[in-house]
Amino acid sequence: MTEPHSQILWAAFAPEEFQKEFERELEFRGLKPFRREGTLFIFEGPFVALGWAAVSWQNAELVPLASINAGAKSLRPRARLWQHVSLKEHRRGELLLEQLRSAKPRVVQFPMSFVAPEGLGAFTLLGKEELLFSRDFDRPDPAGHMPFAETKEAPSRAYLKLWEAFTIRNEFPAPGEEAVDLGSCPGGWTWVVASLGASCLGVDRSPFDPKVAAMPGVQFKSGDAFQMTPEKTGPLDWLLSDVICYPEKLFEFIEAWAKSGLARRMVITIKFQGEADPAIIAKFQTLGRVLHLAHNKHELTFLR
Repeated sequence: MTEPHSQILWAAFAPEEFQKEFERELEFRGLKPFRREGTLFIFEGPFVALGWAAVSWQNAELVPLASINAGAKSLRPRARLWQHVSLKEHRRGELLLEQLRSAKPRVVQFPMSFVAPEGLGAFTLLGKEELLFSRDFDRPDPAGHMPFAETKEAPSRAYLKLWEAFTIRNEFPAPGEEAVDLGSCPGGWTWVVASLGASCLGVDRSPFDPKVAAMPGVQFKSGDAFQMTPEKTGPLDWLLSDVICYPEKLFEFIEAWAKSGLARRMVITIKFQGEADPAIIAKFQTLGRVLHLAHNKHELTFLR
């Protein structure tokens, strides 16, 4: 069993399917984990936001687990509610959770405020005799999950990415606001915006699903998404993009919008063909937040 570690630690869970991308980002940033257990990477020193992390824990601590009772006694005063993020020794972790006041599982009914309950702590077992815990997470759920009550009304499953991005921001388009959706076909993201009562202009070479095109507040413009420069478009409440393009081209486009100050908020998908270049991820991070959402595939999401 490892001796208790007094230094401040932070940890990141790598997405199971994209561990190689996560590890390339670590190498690019010169980060070496203090310890690794499967998809969990534990670090010493200042926290670093990683684009390919499924979820990150800050101010984490290692705690010995001599017994279930001893572990519960150690954790109980440190948080009001607890969640077990299963990594190893699942049954032992569940027995420990039974000795604590556990947070109730939640299903997200979009749109709703989905934030970590006040006083929530999370732990994961690193083996039979040790656990890691934290009360500081970069997602509403310390496991990085986003358990939506899904719908069949949207024209594609891409809507889940935008639901997740809005929910993480805890900001939602509202009536009277205007959005532009780049690469909008068949209309999953525009459907989300229009369902919330905001106006949305979709831009793509292919048309909307007819059901989306008929929604109130929806307009469509046929053509290249990159024609929608700040100078031609003017002020917006939301700039949205799920367009397929090279990340370098997308960065130049988004940088121009960021410098213009004309888009109040942005949600942009960064799609990769082949290996993701950590250098371009770092460039996007100079402009805003970059995350791997639970509903992202081989792509990241930029928030500003």
